[in-house]
Amino acid sequence: MGMNSEKYKESLKQWMFALLMVLLVLPMIQARYGIFSEKPLFGAFTTPDTPDLKAFKRTDWLNGTFQEKFNTQIENNIGFRNFLVRVNNQVDYTFFNQANAEGVISGKNRQLFEKDYIREYFGEYFIGDSTWKMKARQLKMVQDTLKSLGKTFAVIIEPDKANFFSDQLPRKYRNTPENPSNYQRLLHHFSEAGINLLDLNAFFIQEKGNHEHPLFPRTGTHWSYYGAAIAADTTLEFLEKISQRPLNQMDIRGVKVLDTIRHPDADIALAMNTLFPLRQKPSANPVYSYKDSRYPKPKAIIAGDSFYFNWLNDGIPSSVFESCDFWYYNNRITRADYSEGGLASDKNFMEEILNQDFVIIMITGRFLHAFAWGFDENLFETFFPEQANPIAKFADAIRRYDGSFIQLLNDNENPGLTLEEKIWQHAGFLFYDDYKKNPGKYTKLSDLTILMEMAIRGTPEWVESLKEKAVKNSISLDEQIKMDAAWMANEKVKELNTSR
Repeated sequence: MGMNSEKYKESLKQWMFALLMVLLVLPMIQARYGIFSEKPLFGAFTTPDTPDLKAFKRTDWLNGTFQEKFNTQIENNIGFRNFLVRVNNQVDYTFFNQANAEGVISGKNRQLFEKDYIREYFGEYFIGDSTWKMKARQLKMVQDTLKSLGKTFAVIIEPDKANFFSDQLPRKYRNTPENPSNYQRLLHHFSEAGINLLDLNAFFIQEKGNHEHPLFPRTGTHWSYYGAAIAADTTLEFLEKISQRPLNQMDIRGVKVLDTIRHPDADIALAMNTLFPLRQKPSANPVYSYKDSRYPKPKAIIAGDSFYFNWLNDGIPSSVFESCDFWYYNNRITRADYSEGGLASDKNFMEEILNQDFVIIMITGRFLHAFAWGFDENLFETFFPEQANPIAKFADAIRRYDGSFIQLLNDNENPGLTLEEKIWQHAGFLFYDDYKKNPGKYTKLSDLTILMEMAIRGTPEWVESLKEKAVKNSISLDEQIKMDAAWMANEKVKELNTSR
């Protein structure tokens, strides 16, 4: 009995040792020969470089960069890496409610959020009151001009999960102070200016708990297909009301529940790359019909974000409009039949706008700081070229490029400046630098006036000399600077006209 027990223990040790060796060697074999097929990871990943000893350099070895890079290359090329990443992500999510995906946060009831929505919600991305006031004034001028041409302009604020599920944000955000947010100030200034504004975010919060099917999926960042349908129905009623023209209104006849999940209902869950799919309610898909209209279908252009694609996937735009060109982030164009329409930058903007009956901006909370990817600036400059501010265009570009915007947000060199002040200050530098490189671009009186004013304010001695002048003229220093800048700009324009 004792001998058999000893043999069993010895045999068990050998088998365990053999298993350990297999586990150690198998990843190397997999990395070299790829015997087993691995499920790829979702998301934006670059193909990792393979370890290369030929890249060895003595200087890199001494400063440690070679070891660091080589170690990373080995880790990124280990066999079964994708599987091991999924196992790690699954353990963190299951036991610690931690989402291992860039910019993703898991809240109460495992509700998934994108962090940018939360940062917007708490006012971290607030771009300033005067910026929203300026945008409201400009868009009201655009709206009035389009109305005089028989066209309807509107801004639609899409809902976002941070607002909708604010009660399910992680515990660490409970004591976060709520600063002024872009959403709040946009609503205030746009409403005050009289802009055609539909706040679907407030509508969704109002409808919360009134529906059998979820308006937002737990594992996605966009509205559900059911929520999108409710939003589309509300939007069409709004557009019909402000335009005073009949539209082909929707009739939601019922809901078909599918066992499968339609994209993008689980777009955040996919990015988490867990071992097992995250549990999600079946997709609730509305069944539509449309009330036939005796009137011709209108044409529309919509500048917006990815929330629009739920409408496109269900064929809503093509059922309501004769044509509906979607300018995705004011960049790539998608037709109502899902065909590609090229790039917005390649189009004659004036012709495109004048060919529409509706001009619409659709935007969700996450992107309000980038409102509206330059589309609003293009509208204003198209109809009011003499009033367009080149610094405002550079400020707009800063806000819509994540790298530049986040860099200024995190800049601690000027702690006394607000984010808005940092953006406009940097935009002024970019404008002046561009003027130095391309003076021929800036020959309008308005551009030259801005340049002259910048030159005066940037020269302390000049400002000091204008103080006495302002006292003599019984006006403020600010008024005097503007007056001198306007005079010099006029002289510059005369000089340019004479030399032509």
